[in-house]
Amino acid sequence: MEKIKQWGFEIGFDCIGITSAQPIDNPHTDALKHYLANEYQGEMQYLSCHLEERLDVRLLVPGARSVICTAMNYYNEAPPQNSTGSIGEVARYAWGRDYHDVVREKLHRLVERITTAAGRPIQTGCFVDTAPILEKAYAARAGLGWIGKNSLLLNERFGSWLVLGEIVTDLELDYDARVPDRCGACEKCLVACPTNALIEPRILDARRCISYLTVESKSPASSDLQRKMSPWFLGCDECQNVCPFNQSGISCQEPGFKPINVQLDLEEIVSSTPEQLQQRFVGTGLCRVGYEHLQRNAKDLSNSRERHT
Repeated sequence: MEKIKQWGFEIGFDCIGITSAQPIDNPHTDALKHYLANEYQGEMQYLSCHLEERLDVRLLVPGARSVICTAMNYYNEAPPQNSTGSIGEVARYAWGRDYHDVVREKLHRLVERITTAAGRPIQTGCFVDTAPILEKAYAARAGLGWIGKNSLLLNERFGSWLVLGEIVTDLELDYDARVPDRCGACEKCLVACPTNALIEPRILDARRCISYLTVESKSPASSDLQRKMSPWFLGCDECQNVCPFNQSGISCQEPGFKPINVQLDLEEIVSSTPEQLQQRFVGTGLCRVGYEHLQRNAKDLSNSRERHT
């Protein structure tokens, strides 16, 4: 099964590592419990559910022995931008097709090749940020990178411009070694966060995070936070933009991540019908957010700019 990585690269993954399906150990276990105890997850109550499964993927896939961790680079250079006041910025991960769909398709293709080579039915589970699994912790243990001070997985070559996916399998495979943490004394990401959501290295208070407030939260942000959120309409890349490991700017090769929604006209979003927005954003991450949420973001950003100009 040493060809798994070769197949994965051929399919389109940029990073592949393999680790044991044994439970996640400290410091990740303690960090998760500390995170939940302080309610840093905000309205994302699903993070406190299925806690045992989050720490042990063997409860998700019976008989699991190995986790094949994958990552795809989604970095693209920004096309020419409009600087008018009615424009809202979108985080890079949501510029193209919904990454859940892109990664999941490739995971299933890789499973097909592994199954054919194994010559027998195998137990597998494919996960892309939609199941109770600590994917960054498993990816770090599989040698894909380390968890940086911005709380994201950092890879020496691709930085944190990565979306992750996992194949949990009952196959016994050779495991990769961890890589060292290379953040050192750097704290540029903590300083750059407009809302001070990175309250300490690797601890993100989602209740103050622009990505959470524009994607996950069903409640409007406070006026104090809203005035700090411009120009972000959906998501935020501030902590990633300043990271030294993100400066190489290796453009992704995945056609599905080609920029479609980089900047959006806020007035157009507000005036559109659900059907119009559905048609415009179908197949992208913005469609997953929902019509009412997109309109709320557009109104909040526009109103905040008016109040502070």
